[in-house]
Amino acid sequence: MVDPIPWGNLSGEDMETLLAVFICKQRRDANRVRPASGDNGIDLQVKNDDGTYDVYQVKKFAHNLKTSQKSQIRKSLKSLNNYIRETGFKVTNWYLVLPLDATPQNQKWFAEITDDLPYHCAWIGLSNIQAWATDMPEVYDYFHGNGMREVQKLVHEFIDAAHVDDLHDDGALRSKFHSICDMLEDRDPNYAYTVNIASKFDEHSYFITRPNLVFSFIEKRPDGSSITIDVIAKYKEATSFAGITFPVQFVPQNQEQRERLESFKKYGTSLADFPVQLTNVSNVPFLRDALTDTQVQSCRAFILPQNEGNELDLILSSPSASASIKQVERTHGIEGGAQWTGEDESGCLRIQLIFDGDETTTVKMNFTIKNIEGKSVNKVRDAITVCHELSQGLAFNLHSPDGEVFLPIDNLPDNQLPDFTQLQEIAQLYTELQQHSASEILFPELNEIRDSDIQNSIIALALLEHKDAYTFHKWDGMSFTLNSGMSIRRVTFPSCIRGVSRLIVHVGKQKIFLGHCQWIANVSGCKTISEKTGEYKLLPMDGINGMVAKQIVTSTAMVRKYEAQVFFGDVIDFSNITLIPLDESEGGDKG
Repeated sequence: MVDPIPWGNLSGEDMETLLAVFICKQRRDANRVRPASGDNGIDLQVKNDDGTYDVYQVKKFAHNLKTSQKSQIRKSLKSLNNYIRETGFKVTNWYLVLPLDATPQNQKWFAEITDDLPYHCAWIGLSNIQAWATDMPEVYDYFHGNGMREVQKLVHEFIDAAHVDDLHDDGALRSKFHSICDMLEDRDPNYAYTVNIASKFDEHSYFITRPNLVFSFIEKRPDGSSITIDVIAKYKEATSFAGITFPVQFVPQNQEQRERLESFKKYGTSLADFPVQLTNVSNVPFLRDALTDTQVQSCRAFILPQNEGNELDLILSSPSASASIKQVERTHGIEGGAQWTGEDESGCLRIQLIFDGDETTTVKMNFTIKNIEGKSVNKVRDAITVCHELSQGLAFNLHSPDGEVFLPIDNLPDNQLPDFTQLQEIAQLYTELQQHSASEILFPELNEIRDSDIQNSIIALALLEHKDAYTFHKWDGMSFTLNSGMSIRRVTFPSCIRGVSRLIVHVGKQKIFLGHCQWIANVSGCKTISEKTGEYKLLPMDGINGMVAKQIVTSTAMVRKYEAQVFFGDVIDFSNITLIPLDESEGGDKG
């Protein structure tokens, strides 16, 4: 078989671009790691479902390997292994990709340098790459043949079709658009194109951002209808290999936008819905045919952060808790600064490290707690505890998964930090309750947390932690309804009442069942609420005998039978019973 691609005539950069695009089209979530950021021996990496990575090392070597080329491969592999040791980066497969099939000597050498590695290694050579080229002929044709010109011609046909006087025959227009889309699908290896014809009554026919959307062109018609053409990246790194570039002028309208722009220039942070002006659209598909060179077009820009380099995961440890922080953003600004942002597993704790890039090489750290509502209390607790201790100025450590300290953080923000004390106490309480509940407890909306619910949760936890003892606390009596035919007048006061109840706590809108408890209380009398409906309220006694005593019981059929029933008897002197007090004002010993 004749090689359709003249590998020997391609520059190293062109060759590596082709190989990388072949890989990206097969594994669309692949990330390109640029040498300018320090590639650590990685050109492409793909995250697997289990959190590990497949790594593709792309090399331009098209002829039998020389000693220097073998040295480069070993150096790349060594760099990767160093990175793994330093960061805990987990690799499942490492692929050496180059337009050269391995000779028996190459195979022996490759086995020697990879034999003791804990991950699978494979040589992907010319035979595999020729198969890729056969399956994806549009890749070579686009970058080194007529493919790019054909795509540009088809885009121009799109514009001509959109410039119709009206959309009365939209069926024929749709057919033409779809035909052009199909041809573009075959010829453009980097982008897909979708088209939508919207009625003048469709008020939502505007740009909607979504994953992989790179560019949208909207043609408004005189009759109010519109045509929208969306350019979709076929793989994650499409804009890296076939970028759409054009100059823009940022035009901030207020102080908040000016600060966001400064952060973008300094640290490379994202800009969302930012006002800009386009002055030259000659490189922009659709716009170069729709606008004249003299027009200045005002629009809104969404500039997403570019994650540079390999993912850097860190662990933030405080005296009482630790949180594993996964990288969310890692960017560099055009003015020399950089920033790293990560979140914990719950998505509640967000850490930002800011590197100014000045001579002092200082690092600033910001931290926020967010979106805790509706999350499992077990996941939220550590995030809140870490924030609480950071806000108290306690010592902490930021290190890599292997335990090596990453960077000293010497200036936490000190301007009006929120007080996490109460939030931390609530999170700890809910976490301890979770240990006794089969139902998942979710952290509630803050405005749904009531003091009475917190107090009841504290009482319930005391009962669960001291199952063999009675626990007592103050109460304000009990309202009840008599069954038909019964009379409260037959009861003599003061009296003792007892019964069995479900142990339920409220966590926001959640009702958490924790088992059953028996209870005993002395009552001084009874207040009539309504004789007609049989509603009454039993009133507590004063002092120590005005407490209610509770104890956990096993949830048996007999216990469930006596739920919601009240039994009367003689007054019990609580002063002679050893109880666990929950009120500091009252005496008592742990029993």
